[in-house]
Amino acid sequence: MADELTYRHSLSVRKGTLVQSHDSGALLATMTGDNATGGVQAIGTGHGAIVIGAEVATTGWAWFRNTDTTNFVTIGVDAIGTFWPLVKLKPGETASFRLGTNAPYAKADTATVNLHYMIYED
Repeated sequence: MADELTYRHSLSVRKGTLVQSHDSGALLATMTGDNATGGVQAIGTGHGAIVIGAEVATTGWAWFRNTDTTNFVTIGVDAIGTFWPLVKLKPGETASFRLGTNAPYAKADTATVNLHYMIYED
């Protein structure tokens, strides 16, 4: 089967003379596997692995929401003990994208935040 995942991204900006709008329309992606994992994970101020579990062999699309009302959280990778942030979610923000690693990490700003997430098998 093909095109099991449907996603849509849109972004509008209006600030002074900067006015832009981008809309991908409905896009389709194929999932090779048929598993997913997720939930809500407490993310501390020292970077830690996002729990994936054995049911997802190869990560694909992921959705994240920072449920905190005050602090931001970053999502990235660990390279030999050093955390490299790639995505920043301010309070209440969400993001979805295809993961390029089976080992994503996260780190909270100044206090533990709850990160709501779903990761789908590629």
